[in-house]
Amino acid sequence: MRIFFFIILFFLSTGTDAFAQTDSLFEKEIDVASYKFVLTANDNRFFTGSLEIFDKYNNSVFYNDSFYTRYNWDSLIDLNDDGSKELMLDLGSGATMYDYNMFLIFDFTLKKIKPLEIHNAEIVQTKDEVPKILSYVRLSPAVMGAGYAFTMRYENGMLILEKDMSKSKALKELDTDGSDDLHLINEFEGRFDECADNSGIDTYYEAFLIQQKILGHEKKGWKFFDKNYKCSDKKSVRANLKRIVDEAYSYISNPDNYKFNYNNY
Repeated sequence: MRIFFFIILFFLSTGTDAFAQTDSLFEKEIDVASYKFVLTANDNRFFTGSLEIFDKYNNSVFYNDSFYTRYNWDSLIDLNDDGSKELMLDLGSGATMYDYNMFLIFDFTLKKIKPLEIHNAEIVQTKDEVPKILSYVRLSPAVMGAGYAFTMRYENGMLILEKDMSKSKALKELDTDGSDDLHLINEFEGRFDECADNSGIDTYYEAFLIQQKILGHEKKGWKFFDKNYKCSDKKSVRANLKRIVDEAYSYISNPDNYKFNYNNY
């Protein structure tokens, strides 16, 4: 998945003394399910990580480079309770607070290596449920503390957005009464003119509205907005937020957006 929220890539240039970096090569091999995974990276340079996968005949079946910064961990986890474990790679993806890690998921029951990718991710597991993947989206500017989270289940070679709290304990744990969001809004209004042009106050409402839509409570989100948004541009802001919320939800709901895109094979 090419990450859809605001990613500011910085520190990529190493041409000045101020940003001079020395080489520190990292290499790791993982042998699993008749495949050999070879990871290499320069720990002191951003986005130098590569991954190559060889089959049992030593044929290269996957290769991609310059797409991650550091290796974090790997684990075999049965994500869909089919008795076969998927390989999870956790890779540090960059130098920003918006995009700090990625999971690559490999299912060896498939005929071809077709990894899935999800960013800002962690594994969550509640009692009596298969492991789920939690992803957190930080909205720009991240210093405002606004964001939303969603949970995914792995099914039929795809990552599927969970939409029903009654069927997912992991999703239910994301439920909120809005008090934390209102606290952030009140703090902002106490320090800034929330109705000034481009004040950014609508970012808090964007985060709450998307979160409520994910939880299946979109009407609750709009009641929160209608009750608490006080500026004279309420009608236009509401329309703009409606568009943003629908676009974000449509994106995270599409399983195709979690397919790893690579051009080498």
